[in-house]
Amino acid sequence: MPLEFGNKYNVETILAPLEKRRLDVYGRLDKFVSYLRKRHDKFNSDTKLSEKSIWLYIAGVRSYLQYFDVDISSAKFRNRVTMPKKHKRKKEPLNAEKIRSILLSCTNTRLRTFLLIIASSGMRSNEALSLHNSDVDFSQLPTRVHIMAENTKTKQERDIYISDEATNDLKQFIVSKYSSMEIFRKYPNHLLFSKLKSREVNPPEIYRSLHRQFTRVLKKVEMDRRKDGQGIQRRKITFHTFRDFVKSHIAVATNTDFSEWVLGHSGSTYWNVDDKQTKELYQKCMKYLTFLDYPTVESVGADFESKLQERDKEIDQLKNGMEELKFLFIYSDDGKDSIDCGEGQDEVWINESVDDDKATNCETVHSDSAS
Repeated sequence: MPLEFGNKYNVETILAPLEKRRLDVYGRLDKFVSYLRKRHDKFNSDTKLSEKSIWLYIAGVRSYLQYFDVDISSAKFRNRVTMPKKHKRKKEPLNAEKIRSILLSCTNTRLRTFLLIIASSGMRSNEALSLHNSDVDFSQLPTRVHIMAENTKTKQERDIYISDEATNDLKQFIVSKYSSMEIFRKYPNHLLFSKLKSREVNPPEIYRSLHRQFTRVLKKVEMDRRKDGQGIQRRKITFHTFRDFVKSHIAVATNTDFSEWVLGHSGSTYWNVDDKQTKELYQKCMKYLTFLDYPTVESVGADFESKLQERDKEIDQLKNGMEELKFLFIYSDDGKDSIDCGEGQDEVWINESVDDDKATNCETVHSDSAS
């Protein structure tokens, strides 16, 4: 990354004058942001940097300067350095039909297995690619997968499940790699998605290989469009989009707390259920995370639509109930009667209902209310 500090300085010689405040660090950073906004990347079709890339570049520069004791105040940075606004764009919804098209066009066994696993478990891609052979428990129904704490974003280990469909595909991949399940069990420390029978291959290498293959599949099914915006944007469908799909469908089929638990989010502090219950909940929604088992797929379609309609109906009923409560709160007299005492007199509210013939004399009512 070139740092445009002028001909007089480079990334090393500028440290001393910045540290001793002979140069204005905020003015230099502001100029660098302006440079990045105008910069064209000749290696990427002569495009400009996206807003997010500029933020990442500046974060890197700030980290570098602060490491060498150049103080940068967050408040002064916000006031004096004009950063580009980050735009939140609508996500591309991924449905079962799109996933099915991707899977049917995928001829690579390893990639198809990987997609089935993340599309039925909600695992992050790095979590799935960091799995070892010993982390998969085929003796459980459905198959249980253990994710080690060091491989999770939250640094908290968890056990989740994968669908029967993903299990069958995973077994086929394992047999193609090890010849048999028996040989597979002899190598518990091998990375699950490594093509080689080795512990030396690392997850980032596997990710790059699978990502290249996934990009080719997306082009094949004409789903490789990128998000709108300046610079090179991410594609609308990524590995992470499968995680969004799992979250949405489990939330509809079961409940929000369970969907948060599956994804490894902290969720509700009161959500604490045993393995038997989580297994039952997953089995309840597993059919919604199945894509190539056509009898299951056909039965799911109408069922899922009906669940969405039921959820919409419940939301409408809650809204109507709130409106009724609001109306009653505003207009209800809580069982009390009121008497209009005529012009110039305030309306009197009394604690109990009174008969009309006893409430004709406003003086009586005023004296009663006063007492």
